[in-house]
Order: sequence, then C-alpha cells, then structure tokens
Amino acid sequence: MKKTILALATGLAMMIGAGAAQACDRGSEVCSFQLFNNTSVELESFWASPPSVDNWENDILGDRTLAAGRTMTIDMSDGRPDCIYDFKFKFADGDIVEKRRINVCRLGRYTLNE
Repeated sequence: MKKTILALATGLAMMIGAGAAQACDRGSEVCSFQLFNNTSVELESFWASPPSVDNWENDILGDRTLAAGRTMTIDMSDGRPDCIYDFKFKFADGDIVEKRRINVCRLGRYTLNE
C-alpha cells in the first residue's frame, strides 16, 4: 500500500514526555520509552542501531508484534553509552519506515502516526 508508506513516512512523530528531562540514565543502564502504534496497521518489527553501526541489529520486538492502537515499553538498556539511534519499522502490510538520529536519552514516548 504505497499511500501508507508516504503517510507513515511523513506522519512519523517523536513526542517527549511532558516534564521529563531525561527518560534514560545511561550511567545506571536504565533506558526505556513507550512506543505507541497510532496507525491502523500492526507493527511486525522494530530495529534501533547507533548511526555508527553499518547494519541493522536484532529486531527489538523479536517474536512479538505491536497491534494498531497499542503501546509497548521498549527497553534500550544495551550497555552502550550512546543516546543517538536510527530506527527502522516494518509493518504487516510490508511498509518500511526509517527515522534517523533519535535521542533515546530524552525520549519518553515515540508515536507512529499515519
């Protein structure tokens, strides 16, 4: 569905939790955010890798999916000091959306929109 690709690519939005200066404390290895699928299509895969990495790393969702209209806590506690990550999303209809240079240390919530 080509229309969905364009809608998702242009409608992808980052929302930082109100009042939260930091969502992650990289010193204590605690780093998570809420991923909200505000689309009408199930999210099948989600990758997050530092820009310095040449290939996408493991699918964070693994064997899970994120249904349309649902929220999931994403744990980014990977032991790295990095705060900046590139995101890649694959939806059940085959659409793939990439977003670059997301600061997970300041991210309280990330919303996928159509």
